[in-house]
Amino acid sequence: MATSAAGAVLAGAAVASVVADAAGWVPVPRTIQASLVLVTLLVLPVACVGAHAVWALRGRAELFIAAAEHPRRRPTDRQLVNHLRDEHPLTPLWWMVSVLGGLGTLCLGIALPFALADGAVLAGALLGAGLAVSLAALALSVPGIRRAERQGSEDRRRRTELWSVPTAVERRLTTPLLGTGDGGHAGT
Repeated sequence: MATSAAGAVLAGAAVASVVADAAGWVPVPRTIQASLVLVTLLVLPVACVGAHAVWALRGRAELFIAAAEHPRRRPTDRQLVNHLRDEHPLTPLWWMVSVLGGLGTLCLGIALPFALADGAVLAGALLGAGLAVSLAALALSVPGIRRAERQGSEDRRRRTELWSVPTAVERRLTTPLLGTGDGGHAGT
């Protein structure tokens, strides 16, 4: 809830600063505009997905701890769907880091030669540092995705050992958190 509210405020501030400067109502420095846009487009999505992942991980841990203490008590269908998907809660976070790292690598890799050709040393250094961070994020996300997939299959195995799940709930558990993965809508 707090992440969504902060995201709405940041996105509104970014849009308002760009519109106010473009319309000539209030002069807004380019550094403030660029910072707001970058935070809104890059940091905010990772923070939102990360907050959801932390919530899902905490709920998942609580369910498995409760199952160890009371093996006959089955969680509600909503708890199963919210916290025990076939997809591990960190999978969407790793995919988002991977996508943002790939886009950052592509954009900064294209911009770096132009900055260096123009002799802009400071801009080249900043773009090079951003390119290094993007490459590092990309390199970290691939093993993270694989690890999260292994943990998801382990969760599925533990869940089937502990509880029988109704068919309708089982279908909802197989829906990934970020959609179908093929560009289709999650409701199709």
